[in-house]
Amino acid sequence: MKIDYYAYRSGMRCWNAGLKMFLAVMALCLVIAFDKPAVSIYVILTMGAITLMIGKIPWKVYIHFMTVPLAFMVFSGAAIAVEFGRAPLGDWNLAAYFFWICLYKENLILAGRVFLKAMAGMSALYMMSLATPVSELVLVLQRLHLPRLLVELMNLIYRYIFILIDVSEQMQIAAKARLGCHSFRQSCKSFALIAGNLFLVSLQKANAYYDALLSRGYDGKLEFLSEVNPPAGGQLVFTGLYLIVLLGIAVIV
Repeated sequence: MKIDYYAYRSGMRCWNAGLKMFLAVMALCLVIAFDKPAVSIYVILTMGAITLMIGKIPWKVYIHFMTVPLAFMVFSGAAIAVEFGRAPLGDWNLAAYFFWICLYKENLILAGRVFLKAMAGMSALYMMSLATPVSELVLVLQRLHLPRLLVELMNLIYRYIFILIDVSEQMQIAAKARLGCHSFRQSCKSFALIAGNLFLVSLQKANAYYDALLSRGYDGKLEFLSEVNPPAGGQLVFTGLYLIVLLGIAVIV
């Protein structure tokens, strides 16, 4: 919920938003296109260094954000690396009652490559999101002539997520105050009630915020005001050198 907070306080706040998006997207595309561990490791390390040293994001905060998708990546890698069979056919096998857990060297290598690519992509996107407010990203997408409806929906959905999180936390506090989580069975019941109420509250808040938009002159278009920061020469040189070095590593290694 503090992504916007750190984006506005980032040391890269004055950088051109389009340039930051271009750097992150190009790094992500090169990671996917070349599919080499060296490229992924380079992007992970350098994007992390840019976010911490230039963006001046606290390292504990950055590590926290990087660990958020870690569980999904680990389980996805495990699904690639592990196979099940009725016979020990893998390079490493583990008996489990009536079946075998088989590990293949090729699958482990593939899982590692996928994991590194995912971490590289997340580090590039975090560099962009932790240094660029959403309003500036919306303006860049509009300048790229993406459908206006799509861009506005993206912004509204992003903002509405935090509203629902806040409402959900308030409901959870109310449930705990009424001993709604004193046992596992009661916790499951409280979770179901919170989920049902959250759906109804989301509809009510959607109507309330739409009325708020209409009262402020909303005519079907959202206007975003933001500072325009033209790309400086140093920023262009840094971006060019970074991508050249990344491309060189991808070709040579």
